[in-house]
Amino acid sequence: MAARGEVKGPEGLGRMLQQGRLVSGLTQRDLAEKLETDQKYIWGLESGKNTIVLERIFAIMRETGIRMYMEVDEPRDDSWEAPRE
Repeated sequence: MAARGEVKGPEGLGRMLQQGRLVSGLTQRDLAEKLETDQKYIWGLESGKNTIVLERIFAIMRETGIRMYMEVDEPRDDSWEAPRE
């Protein structure tokens, strides 16, 4: 396992998303292309940019005693690609 932790807010969520992307060997631009969005959106999520939706989700979690845990797995051996020359 590459990383594991409790996510208490947008900043923690962003850190875990960034860890997952890095372990996967993707740049923000690569991930954005795969998700058909732009790099700025990925950067905002990873930076812990708070949105109204995230603010409400984490407020509900706090008020109701819900905890969120995330873990990032190590990359699978079959997902590795040799560098292109």
